Amino acid sequence: MRSLRCFVAATLTLSVLSGCTFISDPVSKMKSPQLSADKATLMAAINSLKPAGSTLIRPTNDDDSTIFTEDLNKDGIMETLVFYKTPGEAVQIHGMILEKQGDTWVKKLVFDGDGSVLESVDLKDMTGDGKLEIVTGYSQGEEKGLVVYSYSSGSLEEVLSHPYTKYMIDDLNGDGIEDITVVYFKRNEFATISVYQYNDGFKVLDKLDNIDPYFNNYYNIVAGKISEDKEGIVLDAAVDSQSAYTSIVVMENNKLRVVLPGDARTYKDRRIASEDIDHDGIIEIGLLEAPKGWEYFDPAEIPYFTSYYKWDGKEGLTFATQLYHDPSDRFNINFSPEWHGKVTVDTKSVLDKNLKFIMSDTGETVAEVSFFSPSEWDRVKNDGWDLLARDADKVIAYRGKLEQSTTKEGSNKIASPIERKGIDE
Repeated sequence: MRSLRCFVAATLTLSVLSGCTFISDPVSKMKSPQLSADKATLMAAINSLKPAGSTLIRPTNDDDSTIFTEDLNKDGIMETLVFYKTPGEAVQIHGMILEKQGDTWVKKLVFDGDGSVLESVDLKDMTGDGKLEIVTGYSQGEEKGLVVYSYSSGSLEEVLSHPYTKYMIDDLNGDGIEDITVVYFKRNEFATISVYQYNDGFKVLDKLDNIDPYFNNYYNIVAGKISEDKEGIVLDAAVDSQSAYTSIVVMENNKLRVVLPGDARTYKDRRIASEDIDHDGIIEIGLLEAPKGWEYFDPAEIPYFTSYYKWDGKEGLTFATQLYHDPSDRFNINFSPEWHGKVTVDTKSVLDKNLKFIMSDTGETVAEVSFFSPSEWDRVKNDGWDLLARDADKVIAYRGKLEQSTTKEGSNKIASPIERKGIDE
């Protein structure tokens, strides 16, 4: 049975997640346009210069790019970088750089990749000289390796190589020069964070090597703004198959510092990925919160809210926004921050059957989500329910009046805008 994956946007605006596929995509049925003459010439050159039997590959972090065309060394001549795979050979991944000479493309060099999977490719000026370095990630089984190449005068130099769990290109110390942060973890052995910056060669700005490695794995690592004026690294660590905690690391005066350790403040019984959930440019940390009235129920029965918090710049967290995330990842209900503490879930609700969202003070029902069989749906679909998603044996539907907005006079009004995408009755 195809799983239901839906997204209910709120203040409560409702919409379906991209994972829900209920109608055919007309774009996917369109024929590919013919290549321009330049692109056709480039593709012909690539196909003639790569070995017979090899196939072009794209990095796993990029759904679109197999061909990277840039003026790498800023000499006014365009280069093209491609990677291809030669199955069955001892070295399976190879990179090839071509150079534009007049109306033709000429192969300048071929180099071997260090692994069996091409994880990532970034073209960035990592040295501050205006030229683009080739930053690659390779993997072989569970092992990953970062390699940075510098291209000049038709030759390629490997300028940095390091094993990694996750690497990020950012300006962590805020000096205007991009650096590379490498997180490297082996369960029960070590967990390190190293920041590299180019200064007549890549040098370690600082390294944290006293991080507790006694957890399952990092399931999510993101770098970016953790406050209005500070960049940082947010690390979500899985303690076991379910529970997790989050820590935050910043760099101050070229020294790494843990500003929020993984402890009781960020512990949760379910894995939640830290992200910029409210799209304000700052990364938030997700925590589970039992609705009012559910504090003493069996945890397996509690319809938890997911509350997102920002680092407060000191040693704590401040509330940002809240949503209800279905444990089976089928839908979300996103509440405006103003609803925090004002809405709960009726304690008669049952996961996977019905959820009734009510006002904490009055008990007024403001929204419901119910799960119906197809025959049940035929009986109730005209009773004010809006279809969210369906498959062969289950229908998820919503009804309510759940957007709260504040007028200039300060009074509240309730409306019910519903946006549905790709839903067929």
